[in-house]
Amino acid sequence: MSTATFRIAAFLFSIVSYGAFLLVFLYLLAFLGNVQTTPLAYAFPAIERLVPNSIDVGRNMGSLPQAVSIDVALILLFGLQHSIMARPGFKDAWTRIVPRELERSAYVLIASAVLALLMWQWRPIPTPLLWHANTGWSIALGWSIMGGGVAVLLWATFLIDHFELLGLRQGWLALLGRPQRAPDFVTPYLYKVVRHPQYLGWLLIFWGTPTMTGGHLLFAAAMSVYILVAMRFEERDLVRHIGPTYERYRRQVPPLLPLPGRRYGG
Repeated sequence: MSTATFRIAAFLFSIVSYGAFLLVFLYLLAFLGNVQTTPLAYAFPAIERLVPNSIDVGRNMGSLPQAVSIDVALILLFGLQHSIMARPGFKDAWTRIVPRELERSAYVLIASAVLALLMWQWRPIPTPLLWHANTGWSIALGWSIMGGGVAVLLWATFLIDHFELLGLRQGWLALLGRPQRAPDFVTPYLYKVVRHPQYLGWLLIFWGTPTMTGGHLLFAAAMSVYILVAMRFEERDLVRHIGPTYERYRRQVPPLLPLPGRRYGG
């Protein structure tokens, strides 16, 4: 493959990967929100065809032990894929096979595929019903928490370079023939009050719901455990890579919940 062909292919691959992420992310929001049971589905009947499965509606549950086993296995697969492929040692080995310009896009594409598999094969567990909002304000509260999580998550990604995080910048630099560069350690806005605002956004998305069933609880709790474990591995890698600067940052700023008087001073 010629250099020019590779550059174009790398850029196109990054676009395909980013597009897959957007589709899966939007489906995830519909999946967690049981969108086919909302008034939106009555206004737009095509939604039921576009989102046939959700966290509480869709596939036959089967027996409770079978449903729990399948759901836990799917979450474990998701967690292992994310954690293993994010480790520096794996990246070093992976880039002997995949060009460095494509490493991030390949990660994003595989992660999107694994999450799509999880949603496709998820078994709803409708009981026990922990809470079900049945008043206007309580329904609005559930959706607001989820919507706030989406806003926090997306804002946090754009603060530190959304397009680098999801592989588009690497594809663009490859197209231009410019060298790839490692992202700098920066702490803008949200990152001055919590170390992991992206994880905070995900937690709000997972737990913000007007209806909490046994299946949704399993998903939210298991993903929360994964986030706590992933944070430990991620911070260990950051300390090794950044050094004392990150150690000082970690001492000054809480991981997930903003605390009065705790703000990074640089």
